[in-house]
Amino acid sequence: MHYQNFKRLTLFAALLALCVVVLGAYVRLSDAGLGCPDWPGCYGTLTVPQSEQAIQKAQQVFPHSTIETGKAWKEMAHRYIAGLLGLLVLAIFALGWRHKRIIKVSPLLPSALLLIIMFQAALGMWTVTMLLKPAIVSAHLIGGMTTLGLLVWIAHRHWGSED
Repeated sequence: MHYQNFKRLTLFAALLALCVVVLGAYVRLSDAGLGCPDWPGCYGTLTVPQSEQAIQKAQQVFPHSTIETGKAWKEMAHRYIAGLLGLLVLAIFALGWRHKRIIKVSPLLPSALLLIIMFQAALGMWTVTMLLKPAIVSAHLIGGMTTLGLLVWIAHRHWGSED
């Protein structure tokens, strides 16, 4: 991968992290945090149930949940975009170690970022499975802000240079 592509990747990941944090806040403030009662899917599938048959099946599997597709889509959009961010962070991690001689940060920074992203996934799961416990929700927000901060730092180190 050319160094300019690594720079673009870090900038795109930082911008996507900002989107994930803002979308996470929107999900929480629109009361859609439990739009899907399970994780990582939604009512036992990878997408929100849309058809009448899919909704009936979901209602049978989750009889104590009210299926609100609008809230479910908000929640799943957050998960999909966060998943994409996770893949970008994995790429930054791999490229950071592969090209450790030319990147402008220690490869330990992308390593820490990858660990934080994996912990964020666990916090996302616990947010749903523990029914929005305030400590978990707060930790998830702090993890999101930490992820954003690290990505901005990495991107700034590369975009602030003349290379």
